[in-house]
Amino acid sequence: MRRRFVLTVMLAVSLLSLSAAESPEMQVILLGTGYPRPDPERAGPANALVVGEKVFLVDAGRGVMTRFWQTGLPAKNIRGVFLTHLHSDHTSGLPDFFATTWIFGRHAPLELYGPEGTGEMARALEQYFAEDIRIRRDLTERLPAAGATLNVHLVREGVVYEDSDVRVTAFAVDHRPVEPAFGYKFEAKDAEGRVAKTIVISGDTRPSENLIKHANGADVLVHEVYLPEHFDRVDTPEVAARLKAYHTSAEEVGEVAAKAGVKLLVLTHVIPSDGEAAILERASRHFKGRIVVARDLMRF
Repeated sequence: MRRRFVLTVMLAVSLLSLSAAESPEMQVILLGTGYPRPDPERAGPANALVVGEKVFLVDAGRGVMTRFWQTGLPAKNIRGVFLTHLHSDHTSGLPDFFATTWIFGRHAPLELYGPEGTGEMARALEQYFAEDIRIRRDLTERLPAAGATLNVHLVREGVVYEDSDVRVTAFAVDHRPVEPAFGYKFEAKDAEGRVAKTIVISGDTRPSENLIKHANGADVLVHEVYLPEHFDRVDTPEVAARLKAYHTSAEEVGEVAAKAGVKLLVLTHVIPSDGEAAILERASRHFKGRIVVARDLMRF
């Protein structure tokens, strides 16, 4: 009887271990936490979502390839790049990422997800690198033609990618006059297909009720942030007012996180780069959970 009990317990433990092994961990790596102004300490906006061995990129700002290389993630594991919108600070690193990941291990087409205009960007990239691609293929005879192409997926609200391990949902945010602009919700699944962890990326937005809805109860919310006095210092009153109207201030982002009930608030697209202390203090006025003002290569 005791032997049967022990065997039953061992079997249960084995099944639990197997279930855990079949449920890939998900984490977000902040590849770039800066904004349009160049900063050697902060690359342009970019995030890597790692689900088991699969890698997904959200945005591809200045310096993304260097930061990606620093993570040690294999280029061959990239499953897609998701663009929140087509502002240059979120896309200027895409040419380098496209070409360099192909040279160093990505043999499949780069799957590119984004709003209207993404297709034109992709075709321009292929044309821009056409001669380089031809020369490199002739020179090495090992680089596959498929990896030098982009497959474009036009994003609308709803599920834009799903496999057995993860579901990616796009949702509209408010970055007017930039329309459309999207945030992305990544939901990792357990062995039974249930949601095990949720990470939400805001992209650029003013406070958005739609974002609050999609980030409800998320494990991690990665959200943009700014200090109003920065725009007051560097721009005319008219321009400063327009910039404030389509971004989220430190105090506002605390309210957003509190309404969404997220577990961890990670602040990125940090404006200004040296405003961390003030940002943290103001965000915490409304959100009493854990807050991190991100630096490049942080992982959550």
